[in-house]
Amino acid sequence: MTQNIISLKHSFRQQVNNLYFEGKLTISHKSVLMTLATFLGRSGLFPSHATIAQACKRSERTVIRALERAYALGLVVRTHRTVVQGGKKVRTSNSYRLIVTASDQLREAGKHMSRALWKGVSHLTDRMSEKVAKNISISGFERRYPEPQPPERTREELLAAIASWQT
Repeated sequence: MTQNIISLKHSFRQQVNNLYFEGKLTISHKSVLMTLATFLGRSGLFPSHATIAQACKRSERTVIRALERAYALGLVVRTHRTVVQGGKKVRTSNSYRLIVTASDQLREAGKHMSRALWKGVSHLTDRMSEKVAKNISISGFERRYPEPQPPERTREELLAAIASWQT
């Protein structure tokens, strides 16, 4: 069992490094996800945002952004944990599952996107959904750069404008 956990951590960290070098994760995202993997144990993976932030010396907001990016890439799956207190369900920390195979990552990324688009997530604006749609390709998530735009003025017009500044 311990060997499986060690191999899962190693595979996950390798995936995170690869995505970082491909430009799909920032250094902060990488730091948070590498730290998240350290919490994996026999009983599961369920650190709070504050615990992860303290361990990797980042803010809680950075942790949340990194986890959101990991959900979008299909690297991590989140499950909300609840307990019953006084007859009411109370939400506690999240439980996480690390995904290392490419097919599982694509499936989880698709599930995350469909929940975000069709379940009425209020924070997904039209601009964000357009941005996501531009960044998705058939082979998975690839960073797309905007097409270069032609200049609004010709070279001669720009030189004339600069020359007028000197007078």
